[in-house]
Amino acid sequence: MQTPAAQTPLYDAAGARAIDAHAIDDLGIAGIDLMRAAAAAAERVVRGRFPRALRIVVVCGSGNNGGDGYEVARLLREHGRDTRIVRVTTRAAAGDAAITLDAAITAGVPVDERPDGDLNDLLDQADLVVDALLGTGATGAPSGGVESAIAAIRDAGVPVVALDVPSGVDAATGEVPGVAIQADVTVAFHSDKVGLHIAPGRDLAGRIVVAPIGIPTQAPVAAAAVGVRDGRALLPGRSAGGSKYDAGAVLVIGGSLGMAGAPALVAAAALHAGAGVVTALVPEVVQPTVAGALREAMIRPLPSHRPDLEIARYAERARCVVLGPGIGRAPEAEAIVHAALTLERPLVVDADALWWVAREPATIAARTAPTIITPHAGEAAHLLDLTADEIARHRLRAAQQLVELTGAVALLKGADTIVLAPDGRLGIRLDDCAALATAGSGDVLSGIIGACVARGADAWTAAIVGAAAHVRAGRAAAASRPGGAIIAGDLIEHLVVLARPGSTL
Repeated sequence: MQTPAAQTPLYDAAGARAIDAHAIDDLGIAGIDLMRAAAAAAERVVRGRFPRALRIVVVCGSGNNGGDGYEVARLLREHGRDTRIVRVTTRAAAGDAAITLDAAITAGVPVDERPDGDLNDLLDQADLVVDALLGTGATGAPSGGVESAIAAIRDAGVPVVALDVPSGVDAATGEVPGVAIQADVTVAFHSDKVGLHIAPGRDLAGRIVVAPIGIPTQAPVAAAAVGVRDGRALLPGRSAGGSKYDAGAVLVIGGSLGMAGAPALVAAAALHAGAGVVTALVPEVVQPTVAGALREAMIRPLPSHRPDLEIARYAERARCVVLGPGIGRAPEAEAIVHAALTLERPLVVDADALWWVAREPATIAARTAPTIITPHAGEAAHLLDLTADEIARHRLRAAQQLVELTGAVALLKGADTIVLAPDGRLGIRLDDCAALATAGSGDVLSGIIGACVARGADAWTAAIVGAAAHVRAGRAAAASRPGGAIIAGDLIEHLVVLARPGSTL
């Protein structure tokens, strides 16, 4: 079984078009050959994954995606499947699509013209639908017959294989502005697509199969994003010499009555992620509690009067400051957050510190040192004055707005955790773990990111590496627990951040 790549280039619609143009114009590969190769790859996926699907309806639109579908239908018929093409368009097939349609008709594939999208009678007897309605270039909400066809396919409850992208999903953003196909499998031609990994598109893509179609993998087209499963190779190596401060010093600022566990989790996670030394600066009232939870970190009291002095003192040797775990919303927290935001140190801002930032975002935007914010959907909604539902429907756009508002690297938490830098670098965590939905999980993530920054990673790299390490720890922890239910502390014992080729452990 092939191991999934640690980092995967992800392309948007413009990138996919550029790759095709490079193949045709620069490499001299005929467009019809690309179409046939794509269809052959999709046909193999259909037969391999759905061996008992004998009656297959291939629903085609007017563009090249429809042309792929015509060829898929022909190939399936050659392999003994009862296939039928349904054209949901009033336009005649043109170009390469016309060639594959003629070939399918010659091979005896029946063709139904259903421009109104009324497919119910055909779907009643189908074992499988191949979605070839809309391709990667489609934007906006489907309308007319295509909208009706998508609705009919969804209502039929028949398994669906989508070609390149489920129709109705924006390949560049994952947004779903109207109705969309719920695919069981999506066959992405040549390259993986951004919109297949950002919700809500990721939830509609099903299993994603990236199929080569004869284009060299090193096409000179920049990817729009990178999908990350394991980011350890992105981290700087660790020297065998040097002190604990050379290995990376992290300062954690947070804690309040009733929330002493949060800074303790951050500190423990930072240590297990490779920081050489961690200091937790917490209110005097919770210092004994935090100190009792940690033997390896230094726990220092944070006075209520002039906290800025102690913050500046302990930040002097820190390579990264993690601000916010358990800090609360009591009035005394405001001065702590303000003092930390003025530090000329790399800063990870999480939890209730984000609530304070939302009151005066210009403060964080004015920072010149690297900054990482790590909101979940609710915190992002508060920062942007939106609803959580709006964040869920436009996750990439929300990440872009967070960067514009704060000038920080934005890590938008979710099953599709998104990491966007002010310079435009976009990373998407490809794996997910339902067990991470537990109290304190976000504190562990902040600690990992803080350690990665302290070890010398830039802010974007630290954030995407941290997100990948976090989910890997979650999966390992859940696998070790009966029923898969975990608590945040379980994650720390399963962190694997240091071990990588070339690193001195």
